[in-house]
Amino acid sequence: MSTQELINNEVENLPEPLQREVYDFAHFLRLKSKGELQLFQEFESWEAASDEDFLKLERSMVEVE
Repeated sequence: MSTQELINNEVENLPEPLQREVYDFAHFLRLKSKGELQLFQEFESWEAASDEDFLKLERSMVEVE
């Protein structure tokens, strides 16, 4: 049995939330192997900063009202 078949058999028997975790991990490994992980981490940092900036803007708008 190939590695792909072994993986598929294991994943098929997992509940949906755990299948999602397997997918996330496989995606992480693909990014890491292509050298794209750093870019992805930088994007996540930027996205988190943007979320914080948006929350600050919302708070300041509420204070003005």
